[in-house]
Amino acid sequence: MTKNAMLLTAELNDRELIRKIEDCTLPASDFTHGVILRMAWILINRFGLKEAMHKVDELKRVFYKTVLKNKHYNPALSMAYAEIVHHFMEKSSCNDFGKLLGEFPRLRYDFKGLLSTHYGYDILKPRKEVLPVDRRPILFNF
Repeated sequence: MTKNAMLLTAELNDRELIRKIEDCTLPASDFTHGVILRMAWILINRFGLKEAMHKVDELKRVFYKTVLKNKHYNPALSMAYAEIVHHFMEKSSCNDFGKLLGEFPRLRYDFKGLLSTHYGYDILKPRKEVLPVDRRPILFNF
C-alpha cells in the first residue's frame, strides 16, 4: 500500500469507509488487513457481534468477487475478524479504533497467531470441517 493509500483510508470517516466497501469503490490496494479490522470494529459498534459477523462476511465476499476478482474467499476468516476484534473490544476501555490497535498491537502485527490461538488450527489452510460458532471458545489469556 502506498503512503497516499494509507492516508486515504485513514482520512475516511467510518460511514465513508463502509460506503466505499459496500459500493465497491474502495481501491483494491486499500482493502488491507487494517481496513478489514476497522470495518469489523465499525460494524460491531453499529450492530453488535452477531449481525456484524454476517455483515463482515457479506461485505468481504462481495468485495473479493467484484473488486479483487478473487474466488478464494474464506468465510471462516471473515467471522474470525469480527470475533477477534470483538474480544479485544470487550477487554478495552477505549472507544477509538486507533487506540484499540495501540492497546492490542497483535491485532495488527500477529493476526495469524491470534487466528491459530482462537481456532486451534490454521484456518487459512483448506479444512473439511469447521466447528460451529457456538462451539469455538476464544482461548486468549493475555
